[in-house]
Amino acid sequence: MKIFRLVVSALLLLSSPAMAVEYKGYSIDGQKLPARAYYYATGGIYNVQVSFHKQRATIYFNDGNQIDIQLNNQVILDAKNIEGFGKLGQYRVNNFFSVGLIYGSDWPSATDSQLQQSNPLEGLWKISLD
Repeated sequence: MKIFRLVVSALLLLSSPAMAVEYKGYSIDGQKLPARAYYYATGGIYNVQVSFHKQRATIYFNDGNQIDIQLNNQVILDAKNIEGFGKLGQYRVNNFFSVGLIYGSDWPSATDSQLQQSNPLEGLWKISLD
């Protein structure tokens, strides 16, 4: 009986449809599209390419760097206003965790009496498809 439940559970999991990023009712997963990316923390606007996968977007910069961000919404209603969160140097492990490096020369030390202030907009991106 345990094996039967295990097989049925596995079949249900395998038969569930994969969720994809949708725009106008069509999946746009896997396509590399020209876009502009706005980084809220710095106010920088970058000409980039972006590809989508499930609820993530990978932003490809002209210098060869890239960043993965978690999208706020899986269904895109406005191609000029796609928001997500991801920090430079962070690599996603799964839907909840990422690992990476901290950039900057101001490393906190045991003798520091002040806590480092972080920018509340750090990691917030807005993508606008061309």
